[in-house]
Amino acid sequence: MPADVSAYGGPLQERRRDGGPVAAALLTALGLLVTVWPLSAVVQPGSWSAGAAVTGATVIVAGAVVRSLTRRAPAWLAIPAVPVVQFGTGLIALTAFVARQAGHGWLLPTPEVWRAIDAFLSAALDEIRGGVAPLAPSPAVAVSVAAATGLIAVVLDLVLVTLRAPLVAAVLVTALGAVPGVIVHQGANPVWFIGLALAILLFLHVRFAPPGSARPATVTEDGRSPARHAPTDAPLRTRRLPAVVLGFLAVLAALIVSPLLPLSASGLSIGGGSTTLSATLNLGQDLRRPSPVTALTLITQDGTPPYLRIATLTRFDGSTWQPDRPTTVPLSQGFGDVTAPEGVALHKTRTTIRTAGISGSWLPVPYQATAVRGESGSWNAAGDNRTVIAANADAAEQNYTIDTATLEPTLDQIRASTATGSNAPQDLRALPAGLPAIIADSAREVVGGAATDYDRLIALQTWFRAGFRYSLQTPVDDGFDGTNVDAVAKFLTVREGYCVHFAGAFALMARSLGMPARIVVGYLPGTATDRRSDDGRVVFEVSTDQLHSWPEVYFSGIGWVPFEPTATRGVPTAFAESSSGSDDGTLPSAGATPQPTTSGVAKDPKNLDVPDAGAAGASTPTVQQVMPVVWTVVGVLVVLLIPAMIRRVQTARRRAAAGRGDAVAAWSELRATLQDLGLPASSAESPRGRGARLVRERGADPADMDVLVRAIERSSYARAGSGSAPDVGDLRPPLDAIRAQLREHVSRRDRLTAVLAPRSLLGARLLATSTS
Repeated sequence: MPADVSAYGGPLQERRRDGGPVAAALLTALGLLVTVWPLSAVVQPGSWSAGAAVTGATVIVAGAVVRSLTRRAPAWLAIPAVPVVQFGTGLIALTAFVARQAGHGWLLPTPEVWRAIDAFLSAALDEIRGGVAPLAPSPAVAVSVAAATGLIAVVLDLVLVTLRAPLVAAVLVTALGAVPGVIVHQGANPVWFIGLALAILLFLHVRFAPPGSARPATVTEDGRSPARHAPTDAPLRTRRLPAVVLGFLAVLAALIVSPLLPLSASGLSIGGGSTTLSATLNLGQDLRRPSPVTALTLITQDGTPPYLRIATLTRFDGSTWQPDRPTTVPLSQGFGDVTAPEGVALHKTRTTIRTAGISGSWLPVPYQATAVRGESGSWNAAGDNRTVIAANADAAEQNYTIDTATLEPTLDQIRASTATGSNAPQDLRALPAGLPAIIADSAREVVGGAATDYDRLIALQTWFRAGFRYSLQTPVDDGFDGTNVDAVAKFLTVREGYCVHFAGAFALMARSLGMPARIVVGYLPGTATDRRSDDGRVVFEVSTDQLHSWPEVYFSGIGWVPFEPTATRGVPTAFAESSSGSDDGTLPSAGATPQPTTSGVAKDPKNLDVPDAGAAGASTPTVQQVMPVVWTVVGVLVVLLIPAMIRRVQTARRRAAAGRGDAVAAWSELRATLQDLGLPASSAESPRGRGARLVRERGADPADMDVLVRAIERSSYARAGSGSAPDVGDLRPPLDAIRAQLREHVSRRDRLTAVLAPRSLLGARLLATSTS
């Protein structure tokens, strides 16, 4: 008998030990991490990550402790004890987190806690329905994520360890992890797909003993004491080589498939081919990309490229500027007209844009847009800030035309207007508690004795552009690559940073002077190319490293007036002495600078850009696109079908060997077929005994079975080199006939499982053994 083959037609397997409580905890933690990580694509950084980590860790550790204490307990106690204790400890951890978010001193769940959790969950649902990803890390969102994380940890541990269903766990992790990316339909993150593939590999490879079982977790197929080491109902094991091959192919599939999927998550992107638009100030990593690419090209009637906006940010909590959630209407209804006060010039123009290296839920548009045409997909117009938000579309590969109307007040007119005395809502002037003194003190010192609000803001703009240095690296080196008040204070001290720091500092300083201010995220004006449109106009190109942010201040009767404080970037705002002075060099050409805008006198102070837009439309949340879902499903299916593909190759290899008379290959394939179909295939059973049972119970042809049994017996027991093992001929016909007969005697469900989730390869009893 060959040294590496047992007498029962299968390769010898090393004795293995089942994974213990620690292995179960680590495997569950890995699955939970892969599941929750993609949430960073739809929720901004904040306390939600700490809450999720603490709640999930509490549940997992509790499971490990209970599992250790009940290893020798009866199954009726060990099985329910783990999820019950996990749920209870997770609820205690969530209670502590809720108490911290709500500012109470709760220690244990009480009716008040349940009411608070219900209120938080309801508020989170409202924020999700009315918000645009990435959502602000509000207390409601943080509590909801923590609750979901704890619940997922309980379910994942139950499915993966207690029920020993690794494929069910893999489907659960894949489905939950893919949802956030589908919602925001951004660029793929292959790191997450690689992590998912490795997690699935470990799910399939690690074996856990039945709950409450104290018997030794070792197995053998060497033919020694089979009754003791290989009981008929022992769970199947994962063979090491197929598991390694499975993991390798899963990782390879992730690398090949994931760049094609329209998923998003924070982390690595391959190839640098596109940038995902974000309505936040997290621009640092995009601006530092080593190889910028073309984001879009544009043609404008003015001959001078405009600033392009994506979103506005008004709310500031001391840590981050939150994207606005404007009221929207279908884009076909337009934004409403722009009304100019008496004597103020109104400049109308048209711009055509073709996107190339961007994707996301916003269309870059000049300000103030009045109409957009030619776009593909379903889009909404936000009249509050004149932006375009996806309803069921993506910014990638768009070609659209925007009509704009921009106010051009004279210097005297803008000086006659007021920002401090405007009727803007107070929250546009709101400052967080604990604002560092350097912000307000510097503002008062810089503006000095300037006579008008406009002159004060020009003094601030000049101070920043003349006395600060633009740097993408200093913020990272000095640890203030952010927008919180401490980062602004350090920026004012170091006097180096990039557009995020300039815009944030300018807006806070303007608010400290009593002026309503906000921040805009978008793109700098493009660069002229040597290409021309059909009518001879210059084609301008905007690259991915021209992402930008700038501040705006609201003036009564004029509207939002943009400023450009970022040193060496953009064009500073300036107004001419008269409307006819646009050729004296004082006022840049229309569109070259963030142009002053208007809405006339706002009837609704919250609706500062469109006087009559308050009654129009309702907030429309971004919905899933069809193609992202389709491609995501295709990618998931490719990964999940890897076991089936490996099994097909394995069967073809064994059948080819059986055709050459290899009895071991034929018998191994027969045993694997039994395992795949959920039929008994105990190592304690001799070949002749198994053959007789299959003839008696499963309708196998006696003659075909006799051929296989005699062949494996001769191969196993003939003395090496004796020449007593004659050529048995082609074993494929009897093998194929018996495999077909076995499939006929099991249920359709077992036949389907044998193809899609072969038990012989995955080493787990995913479904009940067939009884048909």
